[in-house]
Amino acid sequence: MVSSRLASLAFLVSVTVVNAVSNGHCTETILPLSIIANNTEIKLSAPRSQMEVSDLVTRISSLTSNLTSEIVGGPRVNNATYRIWTQLCVPTKPDASKTVELAVHGAGFDHSYWNFGGDGSKYNYVEAVLTAGHSILIYDRLGTGQSDKPDGITEVQSPTEIEIAAQLVKYLRGSPKGNQFSRVIGIGHSFGSATLLGLVSKYGDVLDATILTGFAVAGGINYISYPAIGWTIASVQNPKRFGALPSSYVVSEGVSNSQHFFFHYGGYETAILNAAEAMKSTATLGELFVQLGAPALSYTKPVFVVTGDKDFAVCTGNCYQKFNGVNIVEATKQVFPAVAADKFSTWIPATTGHATNLHLSAPETYGKIQQWIGKL
Repeated sequence: MVSSRLASLAFLVSVTVVNAVSNGHCTETILPLSIIANNTEIKLSAPRSQMEVSDLVTRISSLTSNLTSEIVGGPRVNNATYRIWTQLCVPTKPDASKTVELAVHGAGFDHSYWNFGGDGSKYNYVEAVLTAGHSILIYDRLGTGQSDKPDGITEVQSPTEIEIAAQLVKYLRGSPKGNQFSRVIGIGHSFGSATLLGLVSKYGDVLDATILTGFAVAGGINYISYPAIGWTIASVQNPKRFGALPSSYVVSEGVSNSQHFFFHYGGYETAILNAAEAMKSTATLGELFVQLGAPALSYTKPVFVVTGDKDFAVCTGNCYQKFNGVNIVEATKQVFPAVAADKFSTWIPATTGHATNLHLSAPETYGKIQQWIGKL
């Protein structure tokens, strides 16, 4: 059960929209979630120019960087209620396990990472889940999509995102829309995977299983990869889409930067790269400069790590490089010390970069994930 330490959930529903999809139906709901998070004081003001952001990226990506020690201060409690956009999709023919997956997207995307391309798309993970007979909740993380966009330095940080994910687990355990689920499985991508690690690190066996994609032993994005994405003030990069956001919100600079960071040449369709660029979402300085990766000491449930062999963001382009005698994807076991060896598995799709779901390997990857869930 979810720990009693979780803040209470406000069940008031603001907006509900029901849509039919292949093999099921989806219900969109904006949930007001009340959280208390132990954020971190960041000694930064909102950037006054792109030059300031570029300087921060250059400094933190240096191999001898001490930027975090300069700007990271003590704890800062964030007690707030946020409106979070969610979509719960339920299959037409659910399997007997009554499984629901909680999908947490990474930085640079919103919920559309999980249903990319819509009905019939081979990149649509939601459709693969429904076909397998499972339900899935996707949502816009705080600061993205249709969810609230508060201060990007003091509020939108990892601890707050972790508490929001915890509240969503509680929501799924509470028979939402009359659906009773017997198990909740978390699946994340990149920053979303780090969020799930933070969730089970704090709350133990709050999930019945955890799937981490775009993730490796470091527990998050390597700072040295930041220049590749070209973090740019969002309102500067695309005033039409992001003009109302404060300068603490950033996006990738352009399509070539998206390619460098998220894709591996030869493993994707050009149209998908361009679509991802057109649909890209934001990250915040609070997320980028305060990362969490504490071991999940009390988590004992199954773990599956799925990371492309050419993932530049977390593996610097080679996920078969060794760490403590094993490749760095397998080495992720070290942050799950209480998980039995037979409950920890990995899959490294070939010719695949950081945006796991947007490569040609996606259908095979989805099959591996659902096969793994089916064996639990």
